[in-house]
Amino acid sequence: MAPVEFTVTGGEGSPLDFVAALTPIKSFVVVTDPGGWAQVSQGLAMGHPASTAVAMRVRVLRFAVLDLRHFPSASALPSITDVPGDLVALHDTRSWDSAPVVRAVRGLGRPVVLFTAAHTWVSDVDSESVLMGWSAPHVVIAVPRGPGEGRVEDVVFQFRELERRRMITYTALPAPPPPDDRAVSVVVALPGATEGIAGALRPGADYEVWVRVGPHHVPLPGDLELRAVLGMNGRAVQSEAFVLPADAASPWVSFPVTTPYASVPWSGELVIYRGAVPVHVEQVVLPVGGGESKTRLRFRLSRTFADLEPLSSRVASIMVLGQRALVAAGGDPHWVSLDGGCELPPVSGMDPWYGKDFPAFCADLAGLAVRGAALHGRLFPDGGVVRRGAVITVAGETRVPWASVYDLPFADGPYRVCASLQRFGPFGVGGAVPPGCPEPDHSGNVLCPFGFWGLSSVLEQPAGPLAWQVAPRSRPVEVAMAVDPGLDRTLTQRHVAELMSFLPPESISSAYVSPPELARALSDERADVMHLVYDERALDAVDVDGWPHRPLVVMTSPAAHLVDAFVNQAGAAGVICPEVAVDQGMAGWVSGMVLARLAEGMSAGEALRRTRWEMLGRGNVMGLAYTLHAGADLRLH
Repeated sequence: MAPVEFTVTGGEGSPLDFVAALTPIKSFVVVTDPGGWAQVSQGLAMGHPASTAVAMRVRVLRFAVLDLRHFPSASALPSITDVPGDLVALHDTRSWDSAPVVRAVRGLGRPVVLFTAAHTWVSDVDSESVLMGWSAPHVVIAVPRGPGEGRVEDVVFQFRELERRRMITYTALPAPPPPDDRAVSVVVALPGATEGIAGALRPGADYEVWVRVGPHHVPLPGDLELRAVLGMNGRAVQSEAFVLPADAASPWVSFPVTTPYASVPWSGELVIYRGAVPVHVEQVVLPVGGGESKTRLRFRLSRTFADLEPLSSRVASIMVLGQRALVAAGGDPHWVSLDGGCELPPVSGMDPWYGKDFPAFCADLAGLAVRGAALHGRLFPDGGVVRRGAVITVAGETRVPWASVYDLPFADGPYRVCASLQRFGPFGVGGAVPPGCPEPDHSGNVLCPFGFWGLSSVLEQPAGPLAWQVAPRSRPVEVAMAVDPGLDRTLTQRHVAELMSFLPPESISSAYVSPPELARALSDERADVMHLVYDERALDAVDVDGWPHRPLVVMTSPAAHLVDAFVNQAGAAGVICPEVAVDQGMAGWVSGMVLARLAEGMSAGEALRRTRWEMLGRGNVMGLAYTLHAGADLRLH
C-alpha cells in the first residue's frame, strides 16, 4: 500500500478524550498512547480478552480489550465477538500482521482502537480512520485523505511543521452532557405505615415525612455520610444522619410531624448536609385540608453527590432563605433572623495608592467591626464562635458582606487596637500572616483583624454545582478582558499594564465591548478567565448561552444580580466581585492581585483572603467587600 496524506489538527485533552469524541463516527483509531493503554488494560489477564469501562470527559468508553502480543498468530486468538464493549481495543504486535484482525472486527461494525508504536506502519487506513499522537501540550489528530497506510510518527512531524509555520488549526472537545440530577424523594405517610399517601392531610394530625436520596448511574468514591434536616414552619428543626451507599439509594429517613390546625398549605425546607455544608435544599409544601404535596428545588452544590468529599473539611455554614438563615456549626442547625442586614459603611477619602493613614484606617475598620459583631451576635445568640483558619460556606442569595462578620465582642465607642493591627496595618512591619492572632489578650473592646471572618478564615459563597478546576495543566491560563468604552481610558490602560506585569502578556486579550454587545462577545469567548471591567449598574442582565467550558468570571463592579445567570445558566465555574461600588483604578489593582495568585496555582478562597491582607497593609478595608461566588478550592490549574 502507498503512504497516505493527512489532514492534521490539534486539540487539548488526552488521546482517549478524543477517542470518545470521534467514535463511532470513525471506525478505526490508530493511537500511540502508553498511558491510555494502561487505563484500558487495567486488570487484563494475560491471554484472555476482557471488558472494561473508562470514564472520560466526553463520555464513558466501554471497551472489549485484547492484547495481541500474548498470542503467536492470529489463528490463536480467542473469540472477542461475545465480549461486551462499544469499542474493541487492541494492542499491536511486532510478531505477525494484525491487519486481518482489525479488518475482521471492523467488518462486524465495531470501531477498533489500535494501540501501536509511533514508527509502526499501519495498513488499511482510510477516510473513516484517525491517527493520533502527542506533541506537548497537544493531541495530534490526523484523518487520511484516502486509503493506504500511515504511521503516527509522520503525523506528529507534519503537525510540528505546520505549528512552526502557524498554519495549524485546533479542534475543541465537545462539552460533556450534563449528568442526570440525582433525585431526592419526599413522601408523606401515616405513622407506622409501609407506603406513602397522596392528597390532602388532616389538620392537627400526626404524620411522617420520609426522605431518601435515590440511586444514580455515577457511582460514589465510597459510602457518603450525610445528614437530612427538616424545618417546617412553626416547628423545631429535626435532624437525622444517614449513609448514602457508593452504588445504591440511601435508606429512608423518617421525621414525625404534626400538621397545623388551620387548613392551609404548610411549607418548610428539607436540607441535605455533607458535614456542615448544605448540598441540596428543597422547599416542601404539605397540603393541610386540600391539595397535593409539592417540592421545589431551591439550591444544590452537586447533581450527582459524587464530588462532595472535599466539603467534609468545612467547619460552618449559613443557608440564607430570604430574611432568615439556617446556621450549622458543629451541632444541629438553628434558624436566625437576618432582618436589618449588615451593609458596609461608606468608605471614601483614599490616597492615590488606595489606602489611608493609620487613624483613618482604624476608624473604617471599627465601623465594620460594629456591624460585624452585631451580625455575629444574631448568628450565634448563645455566644458560639466558629473555629478560625478553616472554610466557612454561605449558600443562597444574599447581599450581606459575610467577610465583615466580627467574632469578638465590639460596640460603638472607645476601643483598644490589637498589636497585630499595628503590625499588619498601614506602615506596619508586615511579614507573613500567621494562622491566628499572635496576641493572647483580646479582652474588652478590642479591634483585631483576625476577628473578621474574611481575614481569619476562607469564605466561599457558591451559587450552584461546584467546579474544582478551570483550565488544563498543559497550557498557560488565558484571560479575556472586556472593557466598557465609557470608562476612563487611562485607568483602563494602566489596568492592562498591571495585569501584564502579573501574567504572561501573550495570555491576555482585551477589547472594548459596550454593555449591549457583551452577551454576544462572551458567547464566542473560550478563555479560562472572563475579566469584565464595567461600571456599577452598567450591566442589567447578561443572557449568555452555555459555555463549552467552565470559566471563572472576575468583575470590577457589584454583580450579585448576574451571578445566577453566569453560574447556573452559562455554566461558569464561579464569580469574584465586590459587594459595593469600587473606584475603577482600585478595582483593577485588586483584580490583578487576585488573578496573579490564581495563576500561581493558589486556590480561589486563599487567593482572595491573601489579597484582603495585602489591601489591609496599605490601609484599605475594602477587601472585606469582595465575595467569592464559587468553591474555595477552585483552581485555575
